Order: sequence, then C-alpha cells, then structure tokens
Amino acid sequence: MSTHRQDYPQIAPYTRGAIAFHLVGGALNAAFTLAGVVWLFAGWRVALSSWYVLPLALLAGLYVADFVTGFLHWAFDVWFNEKIEFVRRMVIMVREHHLHPQRIFKYSFYHDAGILSWLSLPLTAPAVAYAFVAGADPTASPALYFLVCASVVVSLCLVFMLEFHKCGHSPDSSRVVRTLQRLHLLLPYEHHMRHHSGNYDRNYCLINGYADLTLGALGVWRGLEAVISAVTGAVPQSNDKEWLSRYGRTGDGAGATRDDGL
Repeated sequence: MSTHRQDYPQIAPYTRGAIAFHLVGGALNAAFTLAGVVWLFAGWRVALSSWYVLPLALLAGLYVADFVTGFLHWAFDVWFNEKIEFVRRMVIMVREHHLHPQRIFKYSFYHDAGILSWLSLPLTAPAVAYAFVAGADPTASPALYFLVCASVVVSLCLVFMLEFHKCGHSPDSSRVVRTLQRLHLLLPYEHHMRHHSGNYDRNYCLINGYADLTLGALGVWRGLEAVISAVTGAVPQSNDKEWLSRYGRTGDGAGATRDDGL
C-alpha cells in the first residue's frame, strides 16, 4: 500500500544573504550576456557574409544548454540530499517535484534565476570576456563570433531553465508552443513525461530533449553512475528513492502517489 504524508522537509524562505547572492549572480550574468549581445551586434556583417555561423551557433548553444540542464537534473536526482546545506533548497524542490509534479507552476522565474545565473556564468563569461579584453574584431573572427553567440544562447537557456521545464508539464499549450515542442525546439510534454514514469532515471534534459535522444540514449548517465559508484561506493538515487518510499510510494517502479494540485 502506498503511503502519502505531508511532513517532508519544507522549502524555507530565502534569507537576506541568499537574496543578495541571487541578485549578485543575476547582475553579473546579465552584464556578461548583454555585453555578448552588444559584441554580436557589432559584428552583424559576420551573420550576413558567413550565413552558416549564426544558425550553427544557435543549435550548438541549445544543445549544450540542454545537456547542462540534463547534467544538473541528473546530479540532483541521483546524488544529492537535503543534508548538504548549500544545495538543500534545490534538493527539496527536486524531491517535491517527483511527488507533486505540477507544483512547478507555483515557482516563478525570479525564484531561481539568481542561482541559475551563477551556474551560467562560468559557461558564458570566458568567451565574452576574451572578446572584449583581447579587443577582438567580431567582423574578422567567425569562429569567435560562433563561440560568443553560442555562449549567449547557453546563458539565456540556463537562466530560463525553469520556464523551459514548465513546457514539459503543459499538455495544453498554444498551437505555436506545441509546434515548437514537436520540433524539439522546446521540451515536448510527451518526452518529459517519460522522466516522470518508472524510476525517474531517464529524459533528464530540460531545454528541448535533444541531448536525451543522443548522449542519453547512448547511456551517458548510466555510465557516469557506474564510474562514480565504482570510485566512491555511493548508491545512485538512494535519497530520491527514500523520499518516494517515505512520502509518496513504496517499492521500485510502483509509481508515486501524487497530489498534483497547486
């Protein structure tokens, strides 16, 4: 018999220090992203003369962002627990999400844009900083133009990751959104729902799912788990399964008992 209790650890309100941390991260990442956009506009001739650079950069940025979101999702699902103070809030949100998937809609962009900005910063800032510090001419370097453009796309995708994730929980989206989902330019509902079945051990990516269909299908997540388990002795998903057993279900693969109300 499945159990369903409401006494799991709750997500605490942000402290002043946490709010400041979010604001600083958001401001820094926004500054680098905006600087990258300005630099790209200065090199608009590259987009005209080397027409292939821009679409390739957009596709590369989307793919990298998709994989990074999948990696983060996989890491929190499989390895972290709420006893690690630095990631406690995020772990509880992820665990709650497996019990109550639709509660994702009670979280707004500003709730986690700051921490996601910190995650984006090391992927965005280096290329943009190099372009400015080196005084690189955007019209003379298609390769650097590609790199800065892809970095800006990655930044925007990661910061808006929660909104992309919501697409995967929206079966009744507009016709335009559904078309983009069918093209895997946005996270398809059917694709993401496969994550919320069985043992939550597949389809981790949250931007458009292409990394799931490639690296995920090739077994990258299970391979990483095997290596980490062999080196550390840690058991994958032990904390997640404990939550599902204690607060949502009993037994592997049984399916969580969910109250999806907001």
